[in-house]
Formats: sequence, structure tokens, C-alpha cells
Amino acid sequence: MRNSLARVLAACCLAAWAASPALAEPRGRFLFGDGQAMFTTLDPDRDFEANAGTVQNWQGSFTANGSTFTFKMVGTDPSLGSQTTIVPVQIIPLVFQFSDGTVLDPTQAACGTNTSTVTSVINSPIFQSTTFSPGGTNVGNTQYVDAFQRANFWNFVSTSAPNYHVLLGTPQVMPAVTLVVPSNSGNAVNGPCAKIGEVKISYFQRQLRQLTRGIPSTTLPLFLTYNTFFTQGGCCILGFHTASGRAPNQLTIAVAAYSDPGIFNVPIQDIHALSHEIAEWMDDPFINNTVPGWTGGQVSGCSTILEVGDPVTGTAFQVTLNGQTYNPEDLVFLPWFEKAPTSFSVNGWYTFLNTFAGPVNCN
Repeated sequence: MRNSLARVLAACCLAAWAASPALAEPRGRFLFGDGQAMFTTLDPDRDFEANAGTVQNWQGSFTANGSTFTFKMVGTDPSLGSQTTIVPVQIIPLVFQFSDGTVLDPTQAACGTNTSTVTSVINSPIFQSTTFSPGGTNVGNTQYVDAFQRANFWNFVSTSAPNYHVLLGTPQVMPAVTLVVPSNSGNAVNGPCAKIGEVKISYFQRQLRQLTRGIPSTTLPLFLTYNTFFTQGGCCILGFHTASGRAPNQLTIAVAAYSDPGIFNVPIQDIHALSHEIAEWMDDPFINNTVPGWTGGQVSGCSTILEVGDPVTGTAFQVTLNGQTYNPEDLVFLPWFEKAPTSFSVNGWYTFLNTFAGPVNCN
């Protein structure tokens, strides 16, 4: 599977993407009820007793508006040269059973396909390598989020760290976990193909501590749902990331939905949510990276957290790999959050798809 190549993001295609409906309405209106596609974070569970250690990470800093901001990211410092980090991953499929009898199971074939959600995810550019060339610049034959991170720190990767990588290891697929959702904690609604599950995030958060017990803290548990979104005052939260325990012993966690096409008015489907959450986990694993205030994408107010997917929620591009076309999300580079007048990322851009011409400030 790693020998399959899909050259994406050539310069000739970027003009078409820039004019796409995904940019006109980036948040993604939910077509089967009130709501919009969104992502969130959960505050770290400091009382959780994690195993020893955590994912490999490094600390950096930048100065903006006279203040110094520090951050931690997964991997190693790209300024120190070509090093490769491989993070072990457990995929935990979550089966949701609703009171009307609806069962949404990522281990079964997704609606209209012969392939399970789990298999599609493993075959996707989240875990498999393909060639990424934003603006015609080849940033590597690799996994998408690694390609993003290489492009993010292109000033080092293109010079002193050509073999810098932060990769997800071959995932260990764990036995599926079935959650029987009480009627007051969730329901199923009709969708374009399979039904769509809506589950209160407060209910799921109560389950999460038990679900993560015993997982090695140096491993990333990836909880995978199919067509099931979380709600908090409305639909639809497609994923989140969080951390449990106290430094230096912290388990980092990602949760994301794999979804059918046609649920939202923009191409938020298949691995869109996974690409969003894996990238945000990589660049803010402990949910404590603060930055100068910004706005855009799913954020209409002012945010001060380094969340590389939120400013471009719903902005997608296509990658064909292993006979399937996927729709990962655009992602935002560090210089955008730094309010840098010029970007050190690939092509001098501020996002992987060049969505923003420059930083966007809060009022």
C-alpha cells in the first residue's frame, strides 16, 4: 500500500480549490438538522493515573506583540536536524447502539461500500504514504500530517533537516467497544445513506476515563466512530483531542468520526475529521499551547489556542490512494499563529492549501 502514489496539490489545481464552495462556507452546515460541523478540545483529566511517560515531544517558543509564547509539539525539534519519530497507535472502534435499534459500527462496511471504516482509515493518507506537492513543492512521500509538519517547518526541512519526520506507526486495531446510548443521551436521525448518530459529549466524556485505562502513555489511542457526532447545545462535534494525567506521565487522546459524503454542505467526509484531530494532537498534544488571539473558520469570536484545524474547518482537498478518494482538511502553519509578517513555511504560505494570505487578528 505504501507504494501507491497520488501527487496532489500541484500549482495548476490550487486556483480551482481557492474558488471552491468549501472556502465560501468553511464551517460546514449540517444538512440533516440544525447545526454545523465543529471540533473541540476537552480539558485534561488531571486526576487520571496515566502510565509512565508520554509521547515524544519538544518545546519551542516565539515572540509576538512583545510577549513570549511557548509551545510543545509531538516529535523532535526540527531545528536540530533530520530525526524521525514514530508514535505507536491503537485504533479503538466505537460501536454506538441507539434506543431505536440503530447500530453504527466502524468495523462494518460503510454505507454504499464494501469496505469497513477501519480498513478505509488504515488505507488512507493518515497512515499510508503518498506524494504531497503544495504549490508544486514536493514536501515528501509520506503520511499527510507528517507532510503538513514538514511543510510547516520548511525553513529547516528544506535545508538542515531533509529527513525530518513525525509518523504514526502501523496501527494496532483493538477489539471494538459497544456503547448502548440511553435515549436521554443520544439519538439517531436519517442521513444521506446510513443513519447519523448524535451523542451528548457529556455522556461520552463519562465513558472515556474507563475506555483509556491501561493504554500505554507513549501510545496514541485513536477512538474511531462512524457517522456518529457529539453534541453540546447542538450538533455536530466531529472530534476532539485531550490529555489525561499529569506531566511527565500523560496519555494523549484523539477521537474522530469517519462520515459519509453528503452530510454537510461542504466535503466534510471520510478522513476529514481524522486529519483535523491528528494534526491538532501533533501540534498541541497537552492542550496548553496558547497563541495571540485569532479568528476564522469555525471560530467567530476570539481564540488563543494553537489549533491548526479550527481556522479552516471544512476546507478540503482530494487524495486518491489505494483505490479510494479521500478528503483531508487544510491545516494552518505556525507563522499564521505567530502573526509573522512573512512565513517560514513552504512557499512562504500560511496554510497547506494557501487559504490565508496572512494572519487574521481578533477585533
